[in-house]
Amino acid sequence: MTELLFYDDPSRTDFEADVVEVTTYHGRPALVLSRTAFYPEGGGQPADRGVIGDATVVDVAKSDGVVYHVVDVESPAHIAGTTVRGMVDTARRRDFMQQHTGQHILSACLLEVGGHNTVSVHQGDEYTTIEVSSEQVTEDEIAAVQRMANDAIEADLPVETIFVDESEIGNYPLRRPPKVSGTVRLVRIGQLDCVACGGVHLTRTGQVRLVQALFSEPIRGNTRIAWRIGDRALRDYDDKNRIVREIGAALSAQSHELPGRVAGRTEQIRSLEAQSKRLQEKLNAGVAEMLLSGAQRVGGVRGVELVITSAFADEPKESLRGVMELLVD
Repeated sequence: MTELLFYDDPSRTDFEADVVEVTTYHGRPALVLSRTAFYPEGGGQPADRGVIGDATVVDVAKSDGVVYHVVDVESPAHIAGTTVRGMVDTARRRDFMQQHTGQHILSACLLEVGGHNTVSVHQGDEYTTIEVSSEQVTEDEIAAVQRMANDAIEADLPVETIFVDESEIGNYPLRRPPKVSGTVRLVRIGQLDCVACGGVHLTRTGQVRLVQALFSEPIRGNTRIAWRIGDRALRDYDDKNRIVREIGAALSAQSHELPGRVAGRTEQIRSLEAQSKRLQEKLNAGVAEMLLSGAQRVGGVRGVELVITSAFADEPKESLRGVMELLVD
């Protein structure tokens, strides 16, 4: 079995280990090491990325206690028994530790605020989604959850991991029953949350920094809520502030004036579009009348017919279509 270094020190991203086996995992080249700081995918948390020696780690998976490091080369330049150095992508590890710890905080707050039980979680590259077993979660509830979660982050609560025997589970106020038996790994966040989890977490809630609700949507009779967590939320605020500044500069308005200014411009545009449509209709009618007055009368199988010949340049399709419809009429 592979020794899992990330449980003892989740911040550790640099390590040395012996190559136990050069093998394949689901048809892809893989390395098995005596120990690892690479987190394998599990519990909704994506696998780490990084390098082992001169090989790039593109995926990490765990099976029967063995961690397989899937690499990008067909024949890794490693042989069993050699010592290698592994380095985990630190930025990615930090990001998903923020996502996972933030998700625990949010799930606890969702339960506290509205009795909304978390049924599934997906930690994506852009945002994290939490699906709860409620047909509806109101905007007021989401706002309350966001405030409560950010208060817990500001409180800088300790995040602890505890290994307990399943016989002792009743001594802990778990948010939901564990899905495993035997020795169970619990993640406890102050007095806010306690749940069985095998993921990698931060050591204090303050390191999450911020959570921000994006949107909610119905799914399978439940509700899925998307969140930006940690540094992602801060970058999102930076992006939105930049956009507000650019729009404000374009409209010569302060941020608090933008809603009224945009509403006024929108109404102005609608009025101009209606006026433009009326003018275009008059123009089309004039062009059609001019073309009709210059039409040639020719004999055909159905008697006298009108033939109109004209050249147009740079006319929009909608205008030509309007003229043609008038001529047909």
